Amino acid sequence: MTFDKICGRSVPTILVCTALAAVLVLSAVPGNLSHAQGRFLREEWILPDFYPRGFDGFGKIVEISPKRVVIDDTAWNFSRQVKFATPTHRDAFRDAFKVGDTVAYLLNKNNEITSLWFIEIRKPIKKK
Repeated sequence: MTFDKICGRSVPTILVCTALAAVLVLSAVPGNLSHAQGRFLREEWILPDFYPRGFDGFGKIVEISPKRVVIDDTAWNFSRQVKFATPTHRDAFRDAFKVGDTVAYLLNKNNEITSLWFIEIRKPIKKK
């Protein structure tokens, strides 16, 4: 009889605690960021059809040179056959990118950037 009383009161308590924990965990995950096949993709990005559907990383360019780029305080080397792309040019040049641009990138197994993609961001809609 004691076991029935303990289980009878504990099961609803456990269910409520589990539900609250799930709500807390899910509310901590940002809604505008997804991992497409283990890669980053944000819903406010405007991506042309020829862009990949996920990236290894993204951020703002702090510095760019012929052999490397600094994105959000992390320096990355370009691979020897690095590709550059903008929303209007599938095969762009490095000169199309400047400090302050938002970019996304793909890496090779040596953690070198194999492609750098200019990212356009949707402007938030102003409510009247």
